Order: sequence, then structure tokens, then C-alpha cells
Amino acid sequence: MKTKLWGLAVLGLISSKMAAQNTFEKGFYIDNNGNKIEGSIKNLDWYKNPSEFEFKTDDKASPKLLEIKNVKEFEIDNRIKYVRAEVNIDTSSDNINSLSDGKEPVFVKETVFLKSIVDGKYALYEYVGTNVKRFYYQTDNDIQPLIYKKYAISETQVAQNNTFIEQLNNLINTSSCNTVKSSDVSKVRYSEKDLKDIFMNINTCGSSEYKVFEKKNNSNFFHLTVRPGINFSSLEINNSQASLFNTDFGSKTNFRIGVEAEFVLPFNNNKWAFIAEPTYQYFNSEKEMTIESVSYKKSVKYSSVELPVGIRYYTYLSENSKLFFNASFIFDAVLNSSEVLYGQVDAKPRKVEINSTGNVGLGAGYYYKNKYSIEFNLHSKRNFHGDSIADEAVYKNFSIIFGYRLF
Repeated sequence: MKTKLWGLAVLGLISSKMAAQNTFEKGFYIDNNGNKIEGSIKNLDWYKNPSEFEFKTDDKASPKLLEIKNVKEFEIDNRIKYVRAEVNIDTSSDNINSLSDGKEPVFVKETVFLKSIVDGKYALYEYVGTNVKRFYYQTDNDIQPLIYKKYAISETQVAQNNTFIEQLNNLINTSSCNTVKSSDVSKVRYSEKDLKDIFMNINTCGSSEYKVFEKKNNSNFFHLTVRPGINFSSLEINNSQASLFNTDFGSKTNFRIGVEAEFVLPFNNNKWAFIAEPTYQYFNSEKEMTIESVSYKKSVKYSSVELPVGIRYYTYLSENSKLFFNASFIFDAVLNSSEVLYGQVDAKPRKVEINSTGNVGLGAGYYYKNKYSIEFNLHSKRNFHGDSIADEAVYKNFSIIFGYRLF
């Protein structure tokens, strides 16, 4: 079973290399001499602002890595644009538990790629770094930070430096815009959506041409999938004190059914997702043994609702097919009917209830047309505990899971 899983994992790695060319999209960059070089750029759908990127002049060319020091700006298919700039970055934490007690921003000057949100006479940019998200605006050739900072004024009170509101009002006055009111500006939050709207309005008010860069809208960030499958399971119990309890219940092939909820993360081309899948599974087995001419019967009934919670990574093969890889921690809720029975044949058996611990699951699978899937999933050992019947009671499981995505 392990061989099957590792084989699929190796296939996934090879296929991801083959599929890498699918992430290159039409674009261009401008070098330090102002030359525009057209070709294809590897679109990683960056969450944090990049400092380098891969570029190919054509599909047959080998990609080359371009660093920020050699590129003034780059753009992908009229959807993504980054501009090099030397700017002041406020490194103050926005984490409520790590706020400073100073109102003024703590600036560090760096050369970075700023992400273009609104491109025009009045431009808006975004910078996302480690625990930092800041916005910038540009008039003519001057790029300045829009200042916003949370800070602590006591152990229980938080205040805000909303200087960006004043900056926006000054910008409106400079542009002689009469349609955007101060009362409107006072309601603007320090967010991409609100700032984008206000900069669009300022450009429109001044009859200035502008362009908005935004991702293709993908509203499918939540999926629900029905996932029936087959479990190949085994249980072995060992007790060093009483050989009666030593039992290899063997391997069984059983049915399982689950419903998976998937939450796709909105970056890196939707390659990452959180997953959770309540799953019903069971294992039943009987064994007989003879000790000193006495026949003993042993049986196990084990059923539970598992809840794997984990993360998934997709790698695209084509428009209609992709591979995925999972890692999950599995919580196991044992149902009341679960038990192990020991005793002589024709005598009342000893009943032992089953309790189990959580374990880990690793999976690899394939999706077709974002609708149909197959997955191979291997679980680590799961231990049973019940009335000290065993030094070790190990349950193992490998699954083949079929999926049908409802939405």
C-alpha cells in the first residue's frame, strides 16, 4: 500500500515539473534602460510582494531569473503589475498583542516591488511583507506611504493613527475634485477595496485616464464533496501479561463514506486549501483459538466518525486535470457500539470498550474537471486503549476514495 502511495507522489512531482510551463503567462518587463522586453512571466499569484521572478522570451526558451535590481517594472496580461520603488516601510506590528505605544510609524527605507492597484495620474500601490501590509500613493513621480497605525495607549485600550484620511483630503483638494466629499473620505477604511474606490473616484473626477489591476474573480473558494471509498484495515492486539488477549484480527476490506469541506486560500493561484471531512468507517472481525484444549472466541466491532483536518496542495496538469496532496490530523470519535469480546466458547465473554487516539493521514489524488476525484490515503498507526487489555493495540488503514464535488 505504501508503494502505491509513494509511486503516486513521485508521479506528482514529475508531473508538476511538466506542468510548470502552464504557469507562464503573457507579459513584459522594463529594464533599467527603459527597454520593454516581451515574453512570458511565471505567475505565482504572489501573496507577499516578490523581489524576483522567472521570465521566458518564448515557450521554447529556458526561463531566467530576473532580480529587482535589474527591473523597473513588470506586468502580466493586463492583470498584475509591479513597480520598483525605494520607499519608507512602516514596520510596526498590526498584531493586537504586539502593538507599540508610539503613535508615529517606524520607517525603514527599502527598495521593493510595489503592487499596482490603480494606475493613473493618481496611483495606488500595495506592499505586503512579513506581518506588514501597507498602501502607497503616487502623484507625478513621487510615491508616498498612506499612513495608518494601531498603537496601545494602555493595557486594554487601542488607538489609531489615521493620517491617511488627511492625506486623501489633501489629494482631493490638490486635484480640485468637488464630487468626492470629506464626509465620504472619513468613512474610508485602510483596505484595498475602500482605497481603490476612492482613487478611482479621484481619477474620474479629474477626467484622468486610469487602469485598475485586479485578479480574475473566483468566487469558488468553498467546495463540498461526497467521498465514498474502500478501506483496507487491520487490527493487532498484544498483551505481555495474558496470551489470551494476543490477537491478530487480520485485514478486512470495508466501505467508508465521508463529506469533505474544502476552503481554498485566495493566493498562489488557488493551489492551497484547508480541508475537513467527517467520515464514517468500521472494522469487524472474529477469531477462535485453542489453549490447553479450551476453545476461546474473540471478536471486535469497531466503528467511528473520523474528522481529518488538514491542508491540501494542488499542482495543475492541464485546464481539466490536476493532482493534489494532503496532510491531515485525524480526530476519532468512537461510536458506542464498539467493543472487543473475549471468552470461552459457549460462555459469557468479557467485554472491553474501545477508546482510540488520533493519528495522521497522508493522501495523494487526481481531480478531473474539478468534479470527479480519486485519492489514495495512508493513515499512521492508531492505538486502542481499553481496561488495560493490551500493551499495544494497533489499527492500520489504507483507503481508496472516490469523490463527486457537489459545488
